[in-house]
Amino acid sequence: MKLGTLVQIIRFDNSSNNDPEADHGSVLFNTYSKICVRSRQKQLVPVDSLYSISSTSNSDDIIENMGIEQIGPSKVTKLRELNLDFALDFGASPLPENLLTIPRFGVWSFRNDDGTRNHASPDCFWQVYNGDHVTGIVLERLTGTGDWGTRMWQGYLKTIRGSYSKNLDQALSACVSWPAQTCIRIRNGGVESSTADRGVARPRFYRGPSNLQMLVFLVKTLKRRIETFYRLLFRYTSWNVGIVQAPISAFLTSSFKPTIRWLPQSRKGHIQADPFGRSDGHRMTVLFERLDYLHRKGMICAVEVEDYASFGEPKVVMELPVHMSYPFLFEHAGETYCVPETNQAREIPIYRALEFPNRWIKVGHLLDNVRAIDATVFQHDNRWWLTFTDREKGGDANLYVWHASDLWGPWEAHPLNPVKTDIRSARPGGTPFEYEGQLYRPAQDCSKTGGGKIVLNRVERLTPTEFQEEPVAIVAPYADTPYQNGLHTLSAAGDFTLIDAKRFRFFPSGLLTNIVRGLRKLKR
Repeated sequence: MKLGTLVQIIRFDNSSNNDPEADHGSVLFNTYSKICVRSRQKQLVPVDSLYSISSTSNSDDIIENMGIEQIGPSKVTKLRELNLDFALDFGASPLPENLLTIPRFGVWSFRNDDGTRNHASPDCFWQVYNGDHVTGIVLERLTGTGDWGTRMWQGYLKTIRGSYSKNLDQALSACVSWPAQTCIRIRNGGVESSTADRGVARPRFYRGPSNLQMLVFLVKTLKRRIETFYRLLFRYTSWNVGIVQAPISAFLTSSFKPTIRWLPQSRKGHIQADPFGRSDGHRMTVLFERLDYLHRKGMICAVEVEDYASFGEPKVVMELPVHMSYPFLFEHAGETYCVPETNQAREIPIYRALEFPNRWIKVGHLLDNVRAIDATVFQHDNRWWLTFTDREKGGDANLYVWHASDLWGPWEAHPLNPVKTDIRSARPGGTPFEYEGQLYRPAQDCSKTGGGKIVLNRVERLTPTEFQEEPVAIVAPYADTPYQNGLHTLSAAGDFTLIDAKRFRFFPSGLLTNIVRGLRKLKR
């Protein structure tokens, strides 16, 4: 079955009005929405542009003037004759129950994953009002019970707590491809047509913000923007690399409390992060990103570690005109390779060691024309896999997967890309590993802060047409170390594990740099 024969959409126009910012019960909110909310993704669309994509039937007389009241038997019959696979509902009011079972796979609708189902509750507003770190969106199949329906797709984004307009815009942009991705899953047998196999929860009903709540909201928004500028101005993020004398699988146990040996930091203005290494008994070689805070351009350094205790002098082993980081290290066919992040160059390069770790030669690129973040390469089930997030497509929230039968390609995009939208566990954060027959993928939780902690995902399904993983363990910063404010890499090096972690501190000579960066961010 071709995808085009599956995607048949009819617009049930059951809204009480055609205003995208409906009356939410507050004069102040409505005024604020008209003046300040400028979503690039949300606009009025004529009903006749939402007709069936691939149906040959003419549905004009069926779509037109369908309100919330029950439609007549003749129109129901005509709807059934269209043989719809699914329908998208963009309306605010409940649909007549006799319409929900007409499409083969039901009627689908988007909603906030905040427990609300009420046309008087504005999309993505209350997460900003309450200061939630995450904004959730769900594509679900509707039921006629008044409860939640079956979840078809879901995603979680970092709440833009200083702007309701930007938070709404990113949510709408993130979910635009979900119906097509769900169709691909259905075509591949990944989604059941029945809704009876999933439990549902009774929704909470939030009303729209009152005038008093809008005043509180405006004060909160202003306060957050001031706090953000203050942090950008006076807070410096210091990362450092640590070594743990235990295999990476030990972190699957929640009670595991490692002893960490930290690399010396030569200067306050140096950031040392993204460690990957190779161990041969008593000696370990660690590759990591070193970044000068004032110049903001990273390079790849190497350091030798003897007997888990003696550190050599770090040396620069890779440097380009663009920023370099995340030197993902692996071996293949007797050779040592490194895939560093160079997203500013719009490619995923691959280097081979001529003399490890000091001499490298670029032997090609895995992908081009992509601003990939933290590209991670590994083998699983006799295939090569490449995972990353894309700076231009969802940043840290959207996970992309590519695969190939050979390291040198050709590489093929996964049909479900982005296979996952979750700011809490999408961005790669280290070395995928197998333990007791299961594949695990370290990922970063960036919901509260960039690189807040590591989530270990157990990969349930990874094939050229399927992807599913579940979080099973969390590796948070350790309170008894100097670096307690974040942790975003967990990589295997034989019987050792490499991590990095961060702390916040004031850096006087970086004040001017912070002022410039802060002004740029506030303008976005």
